[in-house]
Amino acid sequence: MTRDKHAKRGYEVTYQWVMQLLQTCDFEEHAARLGLRCPGRDKAAVDFLGRTYLITKDAVTLTEQRVPWAVGAEGFEYNLKSVLGYYLLSDCAAEPAGDFCPMTHFSHGVFDNRPLSGGSLEAAYKDGEKLGRAGEKLGFTREKPGHWRYTLLPKVPIKIIYYEGDDEYPANIQVLFDKTVIQFYKFEPLAVLHLCFREGLAAVGNPIL
Repeated sequence: MTRDKHAKRGYEVTYQWVMQLLQTCDFEEHAARLGLRCPGRDKAAVDFLGRTYLITKDAVTLTEQRVPWAVGAEGFEYNLKSVLGYYLLSDCAAEPAGDFCPMTHFSHGVFDNRPLSGGSLEAAYKDGEKLGRAGEKLGFTREKPGHWRYTLLPKVPIKIIYYEGDDEYPANIQVLFDKTVIQFYKFEPLAVLHLCFREGLAAVGNPIL
């Protein structure tokens, strides 16, 4: 069966759905509560991995890139813009609790307890020093060797933990979220945010020439 060339892909449909929800969003109230900048009426600015995106009722647009990187995977930008818009839509008023856990904590059995790893992020950072240098560019706070803290979104702090590999096990990079994140995101968009962060951080380690 051939695909209709005019049919929209799932990530395009999701992005359009988020844009429809933004039509009735009170940008000023939501931006103030969620810690986003509000550069004008019905506008909110959000930072993500050294980039700035402008959210309006018409689109989510990349406006500045202080750290050069790009992900070539199909649909990545649509997915990222969707989860950034979804953040602005949140009705949550919680503050971070400072209690961090892996994605498996939120999955209700969708994933087992093994860390989500072994992909492009580990391939990009074969040693912790390289990850540390990338983190310096992005604003990571080093807590101890191999452990960093980062504000992914204003109310969404995360921890990044680098486990050095050996002859038996490859290196592993684990991303932990503050437990309150599930009040801002349902699990499915949270999983997309997690993947966008991992792929984006991997791209920072393979900069645009």
